[in-house]
Amino acid sequence: MTETAPGVRGGFPEIKPAEHAPPGLGGFVDAMRRLQDLTVASNPDSSAWTTAAWHVEEACALLDGHQVPEGMAPAGRVVELPGLGHPLLPPWTVTESGPSGVTMKGHFTRSHVGGNNAVHGGMIPLFYDWLFGMVVSTAGTPPTRTAYLHVDYRNITPIDEALTAHGSITDIDGRKIFISATMTAADGTLLTEANGLMVRLLPHQP
Repeated sequence: MTETAPGVRGGFPEIKPAEHAPPGLGGFVDAMRRLQDLTVASNPDSSAWTTAAWHVEEACALLDGHQVPEGMAPAGRVVELPGLGHPLLPPWTVTESGPSGVTMKGHFTRSHVGGNNAVHGGMIPLFYDWLFGMVVSTAGTPPTRTAYLHVDYRNITPIDEALTAHGSITDIDGRKIFISATMTAADGTLLTEANGLMVRLLPHQP
C-alpha cells in the first residue's frame, strides 16, 4: 500500500462530510454557542448559576450513552452548518471551494472576545488551522498534520461583524503542503494574514 492509501497512515480514521444534518443538531449547536456567549457576558446571582448548571447536566444526561467512534458523530462534519456543526468552532461556513482554494464567511461572537470587544488573539490561529484543514481536504490530500502556523495581526478583528477568509495552497514539496490565507472585514480591510505548513502523514504516523 502507498502512503496515500486511505486509512493507512498511522490508522488515521477516514473522516468524510456527513451526508446531511440530523434534525435538531443545528438548533442545538446554536443554543450551545448562545450559552457560551451568555456564560462570559452574565453576572446573575448564585442560584441562577446553580439552576443553569442543573439544566446543562440534564442535557448531558440526554446525550450520554450515545457516544460513537471518531468520524461517526455528525457534529464537526456537517458542511452546511456554521462551524461544521461543532460548538467550539466559530460560526463560519464554507461558501466556495475548489482548485483555487477555500473561501469562508462568518463572524465571531462574545465568547471569542479577548478584551475590549476584540477577538482573542488565540482564536484566530484556531480558525486558520481549521481553514487550512479544509484547504487540504478540498485538494484531496488528507490526512495531514499542522507543522507550523504563523499569523500576522494587521488590524483588530471585531465581533458580531460579517467577515471573509480565503486560503489556498501556494506550494507543494513532496509531503509538504504550504498554505497562505487572509481574513478581511466587509469593507475589505485586511485583518489578519496566515501562512503554514501541512505535512502528509506516513503509514507509521498517528
